[in-house]
Amino acid sequence: MYQQQTAPQTIGGVLDGGFKLFGASFTKVFWLAGLAALASAPINFVQPYLQGRATPPSGGVIALIACGVLAGLIVAVVLYGALIARIDSVAHAAPLSVGESLAVGARRLIALVVAFLLAGLVTLVGLILLVIPGLIVMIWFVFAANAVIVERLGPIEALTYSRTLVYGHWWRTAALLTIVAIILMVVYVVLVLVVGVLVFTSPDTLATGQAPWYVQFVAGPVLAMFAAPLTYALMLSIYYDLKARLEGGDLAARIAATA
Repeated sequence: MYQQQTAPQTIGGVLDGGFKLFGASFTKVFWLAGLAALASAPINFVQPYLQGRATPPSGGVIALIACGVLAGLIVAVVLYGALIARIDSVAHAAPLSVGESLAVGARRLIALVVAFLLAGLVTLVGLILLVIPGLIVMIWFVFAANAVIVERLGPIEALTYSRTLVYGHWWRTAALLTIVAIILMVVYVVLVLVVGVLVFTSPDTLATGQAPWYVQFVAGPVLAMFAAPLTYALMLSIYYDLKARLEGGDLAARIAATA
């Protein structure tokens, strides 16, 4: 059974907490992850469609495609925001209803998008100038989405808060994120291998050389149902640990100042 951590944990404790949070929240969020993947699935057909045309599409067709892509991305961001909110509510033993979690995702949509774009832009600049500063910034801002949803912060405040959490624990956070990445890579490889065997041996793939439609609209969402909740549960577990460390440090500083 998952219990919200109130004190800093060891690396093993943080990972164990993430897996327990995943188990406690999976049945409440897996369908949100599947719908988010389904909403963004048509985007993968845009490039093959444009390349497969003998003549360039008209301006109206391009505008229609652009609107469809934008709509799919908006829906996906709202659903992923709702997913984070619902996992966090399970962690705090106060589960949100479906409507409440979707409302959180919708209300925080703009803040999520702006925080993501700003973090991506700063990271990209750092990677272009020098690789190492880009990696440092990427770790600093990796929890901005959590801060937007959990703390209800604006985009700038979320980026600042994420950096504050990581500051002083950069190497530890990088190590945890590396372990999480390896875990997720193994999960993805296993799931993709299972799907890949079915896809590449299907008559449609053998005949056309392209993956059939159900890879994007069925297999993709099914993979996301498992991978996305696990990803966000592990990331939230790291987030809670860093938050406990920050609050513990602030408390110790206040006690020392009082003394």
